[in-house]
Amino acid sequence: MARSWSEHVRWMAASTVLVSGMAASGTVQAQLAEGRFIVFDIPAGSLQSSLTAFGGKTGLQIIYSPDAVAGRQSARLSGRLTARDALRRLIDGTGLRARAVSAKVIVLEQAEGALPAALGQSSTLGAVAATDGAPPLSPDEEGSTDIVVTGSSIRGQLPVGSNVRTIRRSEIDRNGFGSVAQVLQSLPGNFGGTATEQSALAGADPTGTNATLSTGVNLRGLGAAATLVLLNGRRIAGAGTLGDFADVSSIPMSVVERVEVLMDGASAIYGSDAVGGVVNVIMKDRFTGLESGGRLGVATRGGLREVQLYQTAGTAWAGGSALLSYEFYDRAPLVAADRRFARSADSRPIGGTDHRYIYSLPGNVLGFSPTGGIEAAFAIPPGQNGTALRAGDFISGSANLEDFQIGAYLAPRQTRHSIYALAHQDIGSAVRVTLEGRFTRRDFDSRSPGYATILEVTAANPWFVSPTGNASDLIGYAFTRELGPIRGSGWSETMGLTGAIDVDVSPRWRLSGFGAYAQSRERGRTDNLPNEAIIAEALGTIADDPSTAYSPARDGFFNPYGDGTANVPAVLAAIGSGFLDARHTNRIFTAHLQADGPLFDLATDALRLAAGVDIRREVFESRLTSFFVTPNPSTGDLVSRSRTITAGFAEIRLPLFGQANAAPGLRRLEFSVAGRIEHYPDFGTTANPKVGANWSPFDGMILRGTYGTSFRAPNLGQLRAPGGVSATILNDAGGAAVRVLQLSGGNPDLEPERARSWTIGADLNPPTLPTVRVSSTLFRTIFDRRIDRPAAMNIQTALSDPDLAPFVRQVAPATNPADRAYVTTLLDDLAGGGTTVAVDSIRSVVDTRFVNTAETDVRGVDLTLGYSARHGTGTVSADTNLTYLFAWRQRTTPASSAIDQRDISGRPAAWRGRTTIGWSSGGFDLLAGINHVGRYRDAVTNARIRSWTTVDARIAWKAGDNAAFAGTTIALIAQNLLDRDPPFYDSPAGVGYDAANADATGRFIALQINKSW
Repeated sequence: MARSWSEHVRWMAASTVLVSGMAASGTVQAQLAEGRFIVFDIPAGSLQSSLTAFGGKTGLQIIYSPDAVAGRQSARLSGRLTARDALRRLIDGTGLRARAVSAKVIVLEQAEGALPAALGQSSTLGAVAATDGAPPLSPDEEGSTDIVVTGSSIRGQLPVGSNVRTIRRSEIDRNGFGSVAQVLQSLPGNFGGTATEQSALAGADPTGTNATLSTGVNLRGLGAAATLVLLNGRRIAGAGTLGDFADVSSIPMSVVERVEVLMDGASAIYGSDAVGGVVNVIMKDRFTGLESGGRLGVATRGGLREVQLYQTAGTAWAGGSALLSYEFYDRAPLVAADRRFARSADSRPIGGTDHRYIYSLPGNVLGFSPTGGIEAAFAIPPGQNGTALRAGDFISGSANLEDFQIGAYLAPRQTRHSIYALAHQDIGSAVRVTLEGRFTRRDFDSRSPGYATILEVTAANPWFVSPTGNASDLIGYAFTRELGPIRGSGWSETMGLTGAIDVDVSPRWRLSGFGAYAQSRERGRTDNLPNEAIIAEALGTIADDPSTAYSPARDGFFNPYGDGTANVPAVLAAIGSGFLDARHTNRIFTAHLQADGPLFDLATDALRLAAGVDIRREVFESRLTSFFVTPNPSTGDLVSRSRTITAGFAEIRLPLFGQANAAPGLRRLEFSVAGRIEHYPDFGTTANPKVGANWSPFDGMILRGTYGTSFRAPNLGQLRAPGGVSATILNDAGGAAVRVLQLSGGNPDLEPERARSWTIGADLNPPTLPTVRVSSTLFRTIFDRRIDRPAAMNIQTALSDPDLAPFVRQVAPATNPADRAYVTTLLDDLAGGGTTVAVDSIRSVVDTRFVNTAETDVRGVDLTLGYSARHGTGTVSADTNLTYLFAWRQRTTPASSAIDQRDISGRPAAWRGRTTIGWSSGGFDLLAGINHVGRYRDAVTNARIRSWTTVDARIAWKAGDNAAFAGTTIALIAQNLLDRDPPFYDSPAGVGYDAANADATGRFIALQINKSW
């Protein structure tokens, strides 16, 4: 409850304790105000005794109510810290708020909504609360801290005009998130259509670059490559076959302190890739003692389960500290057969259509429709082994259908080991050295639909029989039942090493530098893949190849006319021995140097500057070993590319009005201007500015805005990835299935992507309603020359969409000699010098290589509402985060029209939101979360896809400090508590849901135990 001024005076006179009553000297004031380091070594004990020691060390006056600190304890405080950083650590988790009333005096007071110590409340709660135990000292004093916040290069400053969403550890734990990936996937502005496990396995991610089933971040749906991911402010090496996104699943959850998300273009601060926004994962920078933890979770349907264990140890000494953490994670797969909507490609029982293949077992003799489409002319009869089949036995006008979902996974098996280490050491009173290292090994295993193909069978096959009397036939055939699903497996290793130094070159200026090395190594292997060359050999279509271990005359020919009982194991083993083995390495070497501090003092604060230089070297390596279309394994040449990027940057913060000179309508007014110039050896020089403004017309309201330009240079994989040719089946404009060749690979002629971004926002926390917080941001990003693969992203409609016509070439090799020569050349590339694909069966060539598309225009609003207050003996909190897209318009080519892609399958839904409601009292904490995705429609049929709402819940108990289980927290977590299936989507992939906007896991229950020693 707010007090009058006279009540404040009486309260302070009656109940405050004055610590270190001597006046602070000018040196001490400078240490506080300008962030000078002080060496602390305060032992663990009562908070009151620690504050007394703190006041004696700094000479500051700390005023507080005895009730506010009664019963509270503080951990040992050791190291070289600023006074503000030290005070933050002392009151971290206490629910107290520090407010500087002058250069000499700091008042500690209960944060709004927090309970007194006597009631056991340890911290304030709420998704958008400014506090996590230790909030900023005051809005006008934040510039005195040493924290570097995402979105600004100036030490201790929040970015002007931008909204940084900070997800602190208390919020992470309270929501029951078990990984960094879960934290980021809960954000309404993060789109799951690319760079996630389920989107890759369910066919929702058409990029095809997530071969090792990593998890990226895709803010605003602008692409995982357009979101820059940092760890402690440093770049992570790219993942995937092109190294174009960061794998957040490699970051160990046990030592994450907070996650900062800037959903605004930030190339002026960070350079390339920060188009859609920036995610900065901040790790714990010090820890004393031991902490152990475990999490066991299971899905209530099917065999999916997970185990997560960790151990963290840390110590501190005068002038330094160190911590070491190990984390283990293991998860069983989610099998498609365990989900009603995904167990069969025939979706008719659940309101869809039949997506089963005509490439089946038993197979079908294929023919061509009048328009050139492939169709089943005769079905091979079931119930026979193909050794006594006669021409009259084939079933004319009928088709066998193959359920390709048999044995498939919706989420892979994952096993991960992570190690993280950090050490600080002060050298003298003005120098700090930091060393950081991390390593993660992740292994995965998955199952994809079995291999289906078109067999060319001639009279050379001992069992050849034609229902048409032709000398050869094409048979649509599937190996799923004979060989099982295709297996994907492999590993990913990520590491990072950083050495940093901070030097106080004067009482007000600091010089900071670091050198960092980041690496990502991946291996993705596809096994149980039928080899097309051996298939042709086994059929007798080509002569016996003496270079192979298989001989049809000795081991037997392949019989394509049976029902799965005709072929002996030796034949099937030879055919199923094919594989693809891809290895990719991405490395980043970074050197960074910057200086920051005040240029001169203004009436309200100092005009501050940060400026520096960056040098970054990028290396991309790729090699593919293929045993798919050649008679023997073939290893391609190593693709190795590198480049060195140099950059200079500067940022100025100009505060015009503040606490010292506030005027009516101008309680606060400040501007920032940032700029960055980068030079690429392959693209030349690019410059990007960003401006921001904050205006507070009255207490409790801040209006803000930004404008900036961003860019993303093509990465080395997009430029130099080796070209390739593959064969597939697509439906043409008339709905007929046709065989096409697909071109893939890099494009050395790509140009950098460019973007313009605007935001306008307001933050409201009125003094009359201190428990309510409201934040709203209007945003718009116009993304020009976006690097994309339009035909690949819309492969199902590539032959029917007029906008994709520039990427499709119709061919008629049977009648046009030029087309025949062109297709033959491509097939030679496919097979490495020889092909088993019938030339005359090709009807189109689809170019799915990277190109610069015309434009993507994204507009919308983010809305955050928060409430936290004491009610009775507990604290109640409620928070809502919503994102609504006004438009997500995309123009593929300069000649095509702009089409709004929101609210269609595989694209971002317009409405996404999460609301949480919590209650805590004493050691108990309860929270319920409601997740919502608005309704949308099928991109092809325009059928409605219903909205999806799920409920999460967590109940936790934390033992008191004096209990036998002191330091122990036990939590029971339920995700999708009501076990709501995702809304049905008649996916062409036959999985029955849209993995871009939903999750197939179902109800998941986890028990989590943490213990501090």
